[in-house]
Amino acid sequence: MNSEDIYKGIGGISPDLLEEAETHNFSVRRKPRILKWAAAAAVFVVLCGVGVYGATGGFTVKKLLLNGYEVKAHISRIPMKAIKGNVNEASVLIPEQYKNYSPYSSLFPGSFYKNVSSAEEAAAYIGYDKLQIPVFPYDHTDNFQVAVVGGQDGRISQIQIMRDAYSEKVSAQNWTTLFTEHYDGDVFDIGFAGDPSAEMQEFTTANKLRCIVFESDAQLAGRKSLTAYITTGDVVYMCHSAFNTADRAEAEKIIHDWAESIK
Repeated sequence: MNSEDIYKGIGGISPDLLEEAETHNFSVRRKPRILKWAAAAAVFVVLCGVGVYGATGGFTVKKLLLNGYEVKAHISRIPMKAIKGNVNEASVLIPEQYKNYSPYSSLFPGSFYKNVSSAEEAAAYIGYDKLQIPVFPYDHTDNFQVAVVGGQDGRISQIQIMRDAYSEKVSAQNWTTLFTEHYDGDVFDIGFAGDPSAEMQEFTTANKLRCIVFESDAQLAGRKSLTAYITTGDVVYMCHSAFNTADRAEAEKIIHDWAESIK
């Protein structure tokens, strides 16, 4: 396993693992239900069938027999000349990691991280004109990070903006991932394989984008999560919201507002 394999897992991390580390007060579990968003353009279709692939707005979805879904996002790779920000410094810094690496090093080479104070600063640091900044709740949070994956030769393959935010009752995470011409492939594995509790819905935003949403039970009783994905060609946008069943409305609104802000 190399650093790119590790990084690929970020976008497709299981909600079970995300929630297992959290502590909350739990309410009684309820039966799963389809999201009740009021937008007129949001029409949900629950995908069914076993072992069948379906292309849905930039995604290929396979419903597994008992273990959730296998999902791939279809992406276009961005020419490096279109990425004009200071993120290009990773092309120098990552090869240095390989030079200085030893079996006793605590950090594996191939990944570079930059802490920033806002989504706007993250976008400026990357410098890609088509990159959007989706609406995200709890604007007071300052937990932003740009993560870059590259090879020993300094070629950058992936760039990601990561953001965490929390309210009293709902936690939310936001990932925005770009794929460069050096990314090895034209699909990005997401997947909820191994999660038999996962249920999938999809809706079309007012901007005509297809959004797929997974609802899953967390490991801890009463805790649930919604994880949504939108792809705009060369960028995959992801939003994860975790909640107790009594706080579902707030979690749904986070997903809805986030999705509708992407064009």
